[in-house]
Amino acid sequence: MLRYYRIKAYLNASHFVVFDGKKGETHPHTWEFVATVYTTKDDIIKFTEPEKIIMNIFEPYQNKVMNELAPFDAIIPSLENMTEYFAGQISEAVKPMEYHLRRFEGSETPVRTYGVRFPEADGSEKEADADEVEAALGRLERSFEFND
Repeated sequence: MLRYYRIKAYLNASHFVVFDGKKGETHPHTWEFVATVYTTKDDIIKFTEPEKIIMNIFEPYQNKVMNELAPFDAIIPSLENMTEYFAGQISEAVKPMEYHLRRFEGSETPVRTYGVRFPEADGSEKEADADEVEAALGRLERSFEFND
């Protein structure tokens, strides 16, 4: 059996972007991030453990200007860059607890989401385990579509 959680976290912060050498206005967002973590261990996942890790990763950025904090003082804090950076941080942080990050998505609006999916080499003992997570996520997402 493969056990997993989809954990949502919100980051309230501001940022600006630079296009064609011009700095845009600093503006606030409430970004929504969704992490899917799983384990192939026989123990039940305690959702509070990966949830605490995720919240601790976001905490230094809460209510700040992203461009003023590393690594976003060197890279543009776009939705894509933020999603990829936080996915890497979370993936590494949950490994000591024998959890694995399978998917990570970031949204800056309800209609704009960017995501990354980690390959089966992320610690899944079998490709079928990773596929089981994807199939379950698909079923979950379809159930939300019918309930909207």
